Amino acid sequence: MKKIRSKFHFHFLWVLTISVLWLSCNKNEELGMNVQPQENMLNVTFNNSMPITAHTYKDDSVKTDETNINLIGSIVDPIFGLTTGGMYTQFRLTTDNVDFGANPVCDSIFLSLAYSSLYGDTNTNLMLNVFEITDDFYLSNSYYSNDVLGTYKTNLANINFIPNFRDSVKIDGVNSAPQLRVRLKNSLGQKFINASGTSDLADNTAFVKYFKGLYIATNPVTSNGVMLYINSLSALSKLTMYYHNATDTLKYVFVLNENCARFNTYDHHKFTTANSTFKLQVAGDTTLGDSLLYLQAMSGTRVKLKFPEVTSLDNFGSIAINKAELVIKVDPTTVDDITVPPSRLSLAVKNYDGTLSFLPDVVYGEAYYGGAYNSSTNEYRFNISKYIQNALIKGYFDDDGLILIVSGSAVLANRTVFFGPKHSNGGMHLDIIYTKIK
Repeated sequence: MKKIRSKFHFHFLWVLTISVLWLSCNKNEELGMNVQPQENMLNVTFNNSMPITAHTYKDDSVKTDETNINLIGSIVDPIFGLTTGGMYTQFRLTTDNVDFGANPVCDSIFLSLAYSSLYGDTNTNLMLNVFEITDDFYLSNSYYSNDVLGTYKTNLANINFIPNFRDSVKIDGVNSAPQLRVRLKNSLGQKFINASGTSDLADNTAFVKYFKGLYIATNPVTSNGVMLYINSLSALSKLTMYYHNATDTLKYVFVLNENCARFNTYDHHKFTTANSTFKLQVAGDTTLGDSLLYLQAMSGTRVKLKFPEVTSLDNFGSIAINKAELVIKVDPTTVDDITVPPSRLSLAVKNYDGTLSFLPDVVYGEAYYGGAYNSSTNEYRFNISKYIQNALIKGYFDDDGLILIVSGSAVLANRTVFFGPKHSNGGMHLDIIYTKIK
C-alpha cells in the first residue's frame, strides 16, 4: 500500500508539472518541442500502436421524455436499414371550466406541429397517422424509446404529405412559419364538444384523464425517407378546434407545452433490412469491429472499446502522460448530403454494474475533451489523458471499457460509420505522448 501511495504522489507531481507545460503551449508548440534544442528535449515518447478492441452492439433504449424536440418519420438507410419514429404527447386546456356554449358543433380540428429541422430527404412522401392514447401517462414518470402506450384503432389523420420547410402557412388569414398542419377527423373535436361544461373540462388535472393525448407517427417508407424534428414547445405546436354554437363561430386552442407529458418511441425493426456485415456485428461477431464500426442515434447502436495493453507502458518504468488522444476516422464513402455524421459524439465509462459515468477528462471542458466532428478531416478526437494516467497509476482499468454514443441520441437521427482499429486506411487509434520518469 505504501508503494502505491508513493507512486501516486510521484505521478501526481509529474502530471501536474507536465500539465502546466502542456496547457501553456499552443497546438503547434506542444511541450515546446519545436523550439527546444534536441539536446534539451525532455524524455518524451510518442506511441500510436497500442491495441484497441472495439465492436458495435445494439442499444437497449434511451430516455426520451420531456425533450424540447420530438421526432416523427421513417427512413431507410443503406447500411442501418429501416427506422421509424413517433411521439406520444398530452395536450392541455388554455382555460379552466371550458364551456362551448349552447348547442355547440365541431366544424373542424387541426393538429399543428412546428418544424425545427430534419434528417433525410425532404422530397419524401409520408403517410401521417394520429391515434388517441388510451393509457394514462404522467409528467413525473420516466419514459424510454422502447415504451409503448395503448391507442384507439381509429386513425384520426391518415394523410399523405411532403414536408415543406420553406413556405409559410396561411392560418386564419395570417401567414405563419412553416409547420406540419393537418386536419383531423371531427370525431376528436366532438369528444371535446361532448364534455362542454362538465367536470372533464374543469381543469387540466381532469382533462388529461379525459383526453390522454395523441400518438403521432408515419407509415414505414420503402426507400429514402426523412425524420422530422418537431419543436414541441413552440407556440405553433397545438390542437385548434373550430366550432359554432347557437350564437357565434369560435375556436379553442389546446396547447402543447412544458407541462405536457411526452416522449419519443423508435423502432429499428430488428435491423432486418440492414447491411449484412452490420447485422453480423450487431448479432455478436465482435471481430468485425476490427474493420468497421457503426453508431446510430435513436437508440440504434453503440460502440464498446478497450485498451488491453495500455498499462504495459509502465514496464518502461514510471511514466507521466502528456497527452492521450483517441482518434476516430469516419469512412468517407458513407457520408453525403443526407447521411451527415453526428456533430458530436460522447464517450462514457462503463462500470461493472452496467451503469455509465463520465470520464475524468470531461471536467476540463469541450475544448480540451473534444468529441466534435471535423468535416475537413472526417474524424472525431477525444483527449482522454487523465483516464489513461489513472489506469497507469493503478496498474489496471477499474471499469468494463468505454462506450461511444451519439451525443443527443434521444433527439437526433444521425448515424456514422468509422474505421475499426485494424482497418487498412488508418483505423481508430490512440495517440499517446508520455514522459519517462527517472
